[in-house]
Amino acid sequence: MYSRLESIPLSLMKHPLSFLTTAVITALLFASCAPKELEELSREELFSLQIGKMDNQIDLFQIGGVTAGAKNRIHMRDGLFYIANGSSAKIMELSSYGDLIFLLYNPEENPPPTSFATEQPDDVAATRRAVAYPLRRVGELVVDSRKYIHVEDVVSEERQVHDKELKVLLDRVILRFDRHGELLDFIGQEGVGGTPFPYVHHLYITDLDNLVVICRTPQYWHVYWYSPEGVLLYQVDIDQEHLPLADGESVPTLGRIVPDRSDPLLHLMIYAYRPSAAEEQTGSYATRIYTLSLLSGRYEGSIEVPHNGVRVEKIGTREVEVPAPSFELLGVNSKGAFFLLRREEANLFQLLILDRQGQEVARRSMVMEDSELFYKEVRLSAGGIIYALLGEEYRATVVWWRSDRLLREGEREGS
Repeated sequence: MYSRLESIPLSLMKHPLSFLTTAVITALLFASCAPKELEELSREELFSLQIGKMDNQIDLFQIGGVTAGAKNRIHMRDGLFYIANGSSAKIMELSSYGDLIFLLYNPEENPPPTSFATEQPDDVAATRRAVAYPLRRVGELVVDSRKYIHVEDVVSEERQVHDKELKVLLDRVILRFDRHGELLDFIGQEGVGGTPFPYVHHLYITDLDNLVVICRTPQYWHVYWYSPEGVLLYQVDIDQEHLPLADGESVPTLGRIVPDRSDPLLHLMIYAYRPSAAEEQTGSYATRIYTLSLLSGRYEGSIEVPHNGVRVEKIGTREVEVPAPSFELLGVNSKGAFFLLRREEANLFQLLILDRQGQEVARRSMVMEDSELFYKEVRLSAGGIIYALLGEEYRATVVWWRSDRLLREGEREGS
């Protein structure tokens, strides 16, 4: 029987770090006019998969075109794409041309693979393989430099733990498979073989192969940081009461937590709303990215995210000024640049790249036909490439935007 992971005592931590802060995820989404004279970042379609249950297909929907509710995640590593298909309990590895290289699948949820044999010869150089494993409900997915697959899955019912204090069910672990599909171990809260996690919100792999697990419960964001061997290095619980920007007048909200790719740092996207005393105006928002050091346990600076002015909207018989839409933090690349997105119109987004000092590196528009999509999963690679899994009615498409090239161009744009 597993017991709940208590907060790590200060004496057991390499550096002091206690309860910090959390908030409810609320992003500010207002409709606004498209930015004028903003160059479009072109999108390239890499390959597509048909909707279905076969080994070279992806199952995104239930009968009637309704999304199945299971997670479907994509991760790019060294030009290869890994897709965790929750509806089919399988993981696919594909080339940038869409060729199926590796399949890890639950044989009770999937038909026998037809694109290659499940039994491989003894030659370890065989590049295409399918491996059966009783996956239950796969979720978040990341792959490290060793090509180890880290995937969220649900434990059996007898291993699940009801946490009365947090009022949640602890039922998730991170399975680790080697590049040949052999299960190595699983990671729980304390590390290898540990207590199951609550709801897993995101998984990240740093450039040093540290696994970062970010969980959500009603009161906290829980962050766990592990070594490549699966040893717990840092753990922090973030609650609402201690968020920065709380000055008595502003109401802060934590939008997203993203780990740094090279140092033990967390980057927190925080929105702070301040009500307006003037009846003809709405309140204002301040948006900042705060950096939290896991070594010192302190916030070590912040940068302000621009809002780009206000616009006038008519509410009833009155015209009021409202702030421009807020950006959402997509991630940070290996060079430390922040990538942010915001919706401008139904199918139009704006990309903003800021350096660590908050200076604008580049700004572009991006087109995603949201009105035509049933599913959308957008990610950022370590090199700064934005890529996505886009689900339509009869197919799913993998696309990317070469936003990494803007970093070189940005030296001229910001000058």
